[in-house]
Amino acid sequence: MYHFIFTVLLLASTYEFFSESSKKIGIYLFFMLLIFVTLRYGQGSDYFNYIYLFTNSSEEFERLITNGDFGHITTELGFSIISFIWLKLFNLTPESLSALYSAVSFILIWLFIKKYSVKPILSLFIFYCTFYLIYPFSGIRQGLCISIFIYYAIPHLQNKNYLKYYLWCFLLFSIHFSSIILFVLPVVNLLKNYNLKQVTILSIAALGVGVVLSQLLFSFFATLDLIGGKVGSYAQSSSFDILSLMLRVVIFVPIVLTYHIYERNSIRDLFLKIYILGFLLYLVFMSSALISSRINVYMRYFEIIMLVDVLQYLFLKKTNKVIGYAYIVTLMTFLYVKNINSFIDQGSYYSHVNFYNYPYITFFEKDKVQESRYIEPYFRTYIIYD
Repeated sequence: MYHFIFTVLLLASTYEFFSESSKKIGIYLFFMLLIFVTLRYGQGSDYFNYIYLFTNSSEEFERLITNGDFGHITTELGFSIISFIWLKLFNLTPESLSALYSAVSFILIWLFIKKYSVKPILSLFIFYCTFYLIYPFSGIRQGLCISIFIYYAIPHLQNKNYLKYYLWCFLLFSIHFSSIILFVLPVVNLLKNYNLKQVTILSIAALGVGVVLSQLLFSFFATLDLIGGKVGSYAQSSSFDILSLMLRVVIFVPIVLTYHIYERNSIRDLFLKIYILGFLLYLVFMSSALISSRINVYMRYFEIIMLVDVLQYLFLKKTNKVIGYAYIVTLMTFLYVKNINSFIDQGSYYSHVNFYNYPYITFFEKDKVQESRYIEPYFRTYIIYD
């Protein structure tokens, strides 16, 4: 099923790029992907962890209401409140809350694509290969925060309406602590002009910081009570990934070349400045792949718009368009294969599961999930097959 959707999106985006756009096709594809992500069950490395988190955080917030002791709360407060309302007040299931997070996240992404992309189906294809199977599918809390950020908060940052921007930031921070990075993003509005040489120098400097000072930086963040524990666990559980660095570079280079196309201080110029900042932060924290991805993914989502702009505005001749499109499709295919193989490895799938037969399971066939992957006994107590 995953590969069928990949093929459909590839064919549709190819038709759109070399022929013409079709709003109807785009809407059909959107609904297909929305249903696909909403009805999934047991997909993604964090699925059952979230079922546990929803249940546990709702119970913690219930104890807070009963005892008035904030010491009961071990997860983000906003996340606990949402879980409590859905599970305790509405008496709905954690699986349905997972579906809601994924649906809202993907709907906002589609609205963002429709608003800003000159080739929405191609943007949808890029999103599917790069982020769809990671955030709306698995890392759903952060996926929701990113989607809200790029659709609702970014216009306020563009208009320099910092009060409304920071109100959104506080809301997102209450759902996932990684949103703390959003508080520093207004710094990009201070940058009026920049060029390729400056970006290159800053990238080299950030790379040097990442190589030389990584452990010092981790030690500094570990002293912050609110996020120290998370940073410490991220630093221990992840290491430098040379392949990820190479992929980031080969995507970053063509995107940064659009700096001379975008009008200064336009919304797309803001996208690019945020994206460049994200790349610099990635280099600084690159010795921990998990920390770097958590921090800069908020800024990476703009790839789904800017990679299309690269093809649309930098490859003007027909032959160049074919070469450019082939380049992007090759990268996306590689990322798609890499992501699924990572899910199989991280999700403790059995040896008979591979890239070619990676199964898609829905709410209507819950009992099949244990045929393909090992589920920790601790999480099995949260699985209801009725």
